[in-house]
Amino acid sequence: MHLNEIRKELRFNAELLHLIETLKNIAGAQYHVMEKEKRRFDQFMDAFSGFFRVVDMVEVANPLVRVVSDVLGVVIVTSDSGFMGGLNQGVLRAAMHAVGGLTPDRFSLTVIGDKGATAIADRGYRFKFFPGIAQDRIYEQAVEVRDHVVREVLERRMGKVILAYPRPLSFTSQRVEAINLLPCGELFDRQARSEVSRRAGAARFIAEAGKVIVESSLADMLEYLSAVWVTSKLFEVFEDSKLAEFSARAMHLDGSQQKVEKEYKRVKHLASKAAHELIDKGMRESFGATKKKRERKTARAA
Repeated sequence: MHLNEIRKELRFNAELLHLIETLKNIAGAQYHVMEKEKRRFDQFMDAFSGFFRVVDMVEVANPLVRVVSDVLGVVIVTSDSGFMGGLNQGVLRAAMHAVGGLTPDRFSLTVIGDKGATAIADRGYRFKFFPGIAQDRIYEQAVEVRDHVVREVLERRMGKVILAYPRPLSFTSQRVEAINLLPCGELFDRQARSEVSRRAGAARFIAEAGKVIVESSLADMLEYLSAVWVTSKLFEVFEDSKLAEFSARAMHLDGSQQKVEKEYKRVKHLASKAAHELIDKGMRESFGATKKKRERKTARAA
């Protein structure tokens, strides 16, 4: 390879290295900014679990509280961003693991994100599509998905609903999780391991649902509370998925940066070696030409 070609490759690697470093720093900055601004749901969950300490809703015969359909609903949260390694594939594997050996008529898929939709479509499954999570529209998108899921459950086209998404454990690691979203009975059962049951602790219920006089109908209360729960959980999950996206991108770019740095050092060494060889060649040619010139002078003098 000629020196000019090596120098072109060296410039290319230097520019690529700078670009990767910039993208990695941007992803890291986005992660830390969003982590600081991430909304916590402790107060909401305390209030929400407090309501279920007042009235036991678990045994109420309502699709939002008890499973009334054998169709499993699966909400899949994927990202449309690049440089994420295998994060989307991990989410899709978790979703398909939850589906297990069910036939297509026994599960209903809701896919968030173009890349997830493409992968599911390639497998030949039907699904409801929503655009990928936008950082400035997280709440609005949570409401849109909530309306769809709650409607499907109320109309008995879904029974149990689970949510597969990437969760950030730290800046350097993520974990794909599949959590229960609906029905409320399964989520808030004191015997189940749920967020509400942990907060409610061992406190006893004041009354059963059938023994409490309420102004609103029980169905309206259930629908409202379930909608609030689903919106809150989706909002939290969508924020977590964005954090996991930034984290995965930064880590993937860090790995790419190390590879490019290694290649840059290799090409730099080649460029240095080629430059020295060119200099040595020039010196040899110059020395040879000088020697021949002296020999010709000596021959003429003789």
